[in-house]
Amino acid sequence: MLIPWKLLFSLFVPSIPEIISTVRTLKKEHQREKTDLDDAAMRLFDLEQRIESQLQLIEQLTIQVVKLEKAFMLMLWASIFAVVLALIALGLMFLK
Repeated sequence: MLIPWKLLFSLFVPSIPEIISTVRTLKKEHQREKTDLDDAAMRLFDLEQRIESQLQLIEQLTIQVVKLEKAFMLMLWASIFAVVLALIALGLMFLK
């Protein structure tokens, strides 16, 4: 009677070392996944910081471009005014 139970037990129930090795493997996989998630979180945090610094740089550059555009417009008007005055002076010189 004992032999059929042993046979059934050995066929259908995994052995204890297999269970232990399976649990260890699952723990290792879980630790790998956790470290992968931690690495991914750190990369994401680094990317967010880089994007934030790039946005600040873009804002500063935009402000500088606006200032340069204003300076360009001022110089454009000054140069147009100077050309008009020069044309008036030339016209006065040639008409007299």
